Amino acid sequence: MNKYFYLVILFVFALMPGCSSSGISQSSAPQKSFLWEVPSDTGTVYILGSIHAASPELYPLADSIENAFDQSPNLAVEFDVNSMSDSQMLDILMNKARYPSGENLYSNIPNDLYEKADEVLEDLGADIMLFNAFEPWVVAMEIEAIQLLNYGYTSENGIDMYFLNQARTEGKNIYELESADFQIDLVDGLSEDLQIFMLESIVEDPATKKDYEQLFESWKAGDTAKMEQIVFEEDEDDPRTDLLNEKLLDERNFGMAEKIEGFLEDDENYFVVVGAAHLVGENGIINLLESRGYTVSQL
Repeated sequence: MNKYFYLVILFVFALMPGCSSSGISQSSAPQKSFLWEVPSDTGTVYILGSIHAASPELYPLADSIENAFDQSPNLAVEFDVNSMSDSQMLDILMNKARYPSGENLYSNIPNDLYEKADEVLEDLGADIMLFNAFEPWVVAMEIEAIQLLNYGYTSENGIDMYFLNQARTEGKNIYELESADFQIDLVDGLSEDLQIFMLESIVEDPATKKDYEQLFESWKAGDTAKMEQIVFEEDEDDPRTDLLNEKLLDERNFGMAEKIEGFLEDDENYFVVVGAAHLVGENGIINLLESRGYTVSQL
């Protein structure tokens, strides 16, 4: 299983416009969910680990999740995917992720990697020439997005979209922890070496349907140990892995934890939805809040 398939499904799948499901078994046994409660003297923040692309079979969600949302007049997400259209998102990608005139993917990555990416995309029913003007990170994530779509997982059924739609219907306040521009700038700002590493990881060891199913099962069971293993333990001897985790997870976790601390000073409840990968590990948001003295309970 490649190391970075979680990036799309737990982190940036929502950035890929137009990517619109395999069944996920429901267990009747009582179990924890990927939801945490953080009380303060004035209110409570509920933090739900999200999967940005899912299937209808993910629903209904656990009662603990729905109840926490019902008790919260405020929803906070990484960024509000409904705040801009697909065409606006494409404009951002075109402006920030395209090579300058005279350059392209073919001239900027090793020939063998280009040929392998071409083969993978052809197997997925796509043409690499559609992406030849874009940097490696875009190609890597588009491969994963197409694969997810082929397996039946859609952003329309993702956790973020589910609660954003409910929040708008119910008139809840919606807050962004980051923004689309921030997330694109983050990935687009990775060094060429790291972007090539991402693409290599994805084309050389594509995620299988079983990989995605294991991730969903760990989410549904609230299995933080398994989720942490999926996110962190593969390729741990490669220093580029540490750099990617630092840039795409750790640095963002500190910023999001700080904003959550701001919510804890309010006298209202907040329901926070962030990619599940941000909640596990030494520098995960849950551990950061605990280290700052907050009582954090998994529900």
